[in-house]
Amino acid sequence: MKSVRALSLVAEGLSNKGLAQRLFITERTVEAHVKQIFLKLGLTADPESHRRVLAVLAYLRASA
Repeated sequence: MKSVRALSLVAEGLSNKGLAQRLFITERTVEAHVKQIFLKLGLTADPESHRRVLAVLAYLRASA
């Protein structure tokens, strides 16, 4: 799964289950890829922020 494709689907608002269904992979595989996206973007677990939102914002900035 390409990270950009996964991130574009996250930007559409899909959950991990939605990503798995759309990409024909397991949710566990999606979780692993999303985790890698967070690592590549330097997004650590922080109770005061939403990593999925921050990842989407990074994707949108890069696409602009």
